[in-house]
Formats: sequence, C-alpha cells, structure tokens
Amino acid sequence: MNPRYEKYIVICVAGQSNAVGYDESSVEFTGLYQCKNPDRIKQLGFYGKDNLNLIDLNYCAQSMQDLRPHNNADSATPGTKGIHLPLANLMLEHIPEDYGVLMLPISYGGTAFTAGVDGTYDSTLKKPLETGSGEGTAILKWGKDTAYYQTLRDRIIYALNLHPENKFGGIIWCQGENDASNPEAHFPAFQEMTELLFTSLNEASLGNRVPKGIWDKDIWYNMETVSYWYTLDGCVEIWNNYKAWNPKTYIEIPRNTDSNEINGTGQTASIRGAHFGNNSYANIIAPRVLNKLLERNAFPKNQM
Repeated sequence: MNPRYEKYIVICVAGQSNAVGYDESSVEFTGLYQCKNPDRIKQLGFYGKDNLNLIDLNYCAQSMQDLRPHNNADSATPGTKGIHLPLANLMLEHIPEDYGVLMLPISYGGTAFTAGVDGTYDSTLKKPLETGSGEGTAILKWGKDTAYYQTLRDRIIYALNLHPENKFGGIIWCQGENDASNPEAHFPAFQEMTELLFTSLNEASLGNRVPKGIWDKDIWYNMETVSYWYTLDGCVEIWNNYKAWNPKTYIEIPRNTDSNEINGTGQTASIRGAHFGNNSYANIIAPRVLNKLLERNAFPKNQM
C-alpha cells in the first residue's frame, strides 16, 4: 500500500512563456517525463473542478496559460512540456522521505511589467477572473497588486496552510523579455512587486516555512532565458539586473541549450528559437535549478 503524503515541499514556477513551458517536442514517458511517484508528486490545480485541489502532475502543468490544446509532435496526447515534472522528480531523492513535492505553476506567455492591464482578481478562486483560451486566464501584466501578483501571493499562502509542516522551497522565475523595450521601468516594478510579496508573506506569519525564517530575495530564483532573447540589448540589461539583485540565487543556463528550433512544431510561436525545447527542461534546466536549490539549502534534506 502506498503511503499517503500530507506534508509537502512547495515550489512555485512563475513568470512568462519559458516558465510555462513551451517545449513542443514529442513526449516519451521515460526518464524525467515519467512521474517517479504519483502519490508523492502533486500540483495545485488551476482549471475547472481541479482548481485549488492537489492533483497529479504530468508533463503539461496546469498554469495560468492553458497549453493543453497544443499537441506535441507525433503525440496523441495534448500539451507542451516545462520544468515542473522533471524538477519534482529530481527533488524526490533529496527531500525527507515523509515529504512530497507540491508544484505551483503560475505563468503566462508574453507577459510584462511595463505593458498590459492589471486584471481583476477573484479571491475565492485565487486567480484572475479574465478567461482566455482553454481553461486558463487572460494575458495580463505583472506588478504590485495586479491579479497575477495576487494569484502568486495567495496560492503560496494557500498551499503552505494545507499542512502546518509544509515548507517552501522557492520561486523559480523566468520572465522579462517582453519588457526589453523598457528595461529601465522593468526593474523598479520587479523590485516593488517582490518587496511587497516578501512583506505580505512575513505578515502572514509564514517565516517558519522558509530556511532563514524570513521571506526575502533568498527564496526567489531568477532563471536565465533562452539564447534568442539575448540578441536584444534590453533583454541583456534585464537579466543583468536580475543577477545583480541577488547573485546567490541567480541560475545561469548555457547559451547553447536547445530551443524549439530542434524538434519543434511552431504551434506555440512562429519564432521557434524563442522557447526552450527538445527536452532541454529535463536534460539541462531542471538539473541546474535543483543544484542551485541544494546549494542554497532551500529545503530540508533527506537523511541518507
């Protein structure tokens, strides 16, 4: 009989398209794209009756943007691939055996801090009211007090309060390229939003859920984006700002990491090089993110 897991290490993946996961390559249900322990790996559901329930996590996570209508090449099953399942699978060997992994996918492609509308937030559903394609939400903007921000804040609080011993491992953030035309305005807006988030979570008496006992920039991990975006000067400035903001939690991704240029279909975006693809989340990105989390002692470790 499989054990029933009630305690979780909570990980949030937030930001833009490369946080959603647009990998269009076909799925082989092996390796890190096969859930190692469905009883121990869960996500906080976002769509329909799944919303706010702990549900199984597969290769296409239920994020704010619904990518299920985009089929992988040569696959009868829907959806694109992201970092969520590969990272959760890798974490299992490193966290205490009586803990599971709970993923919070909170991302939407094409979003920005310097463009778009704030949106309307539904505090009961804990997500924006606007509907888009599928069962996700509409493309809005990031920033202080926006519907996206409130979704991020309240889903973290909700997930941690599911059990008094739930721990928070970190926010994995990949966003910014749509602010490339205005990086000077992007960084202050990013700082304002994160400072408000940390203050709100400390005021919610959740300090005992993070390693330092206080919510600050050390629980926030800025992950580099795909190499295509570094052809834009403004994008380079954005990620330089991220690295300067907290070099201890900055995650570098090799510039030769595969994009949808290899084995992509072009269904999600006409510029295939704009998104990680060809299993790069499993082969390159998730291992690097895990190593940074372990380096920073982001969660309790399994006692070998």
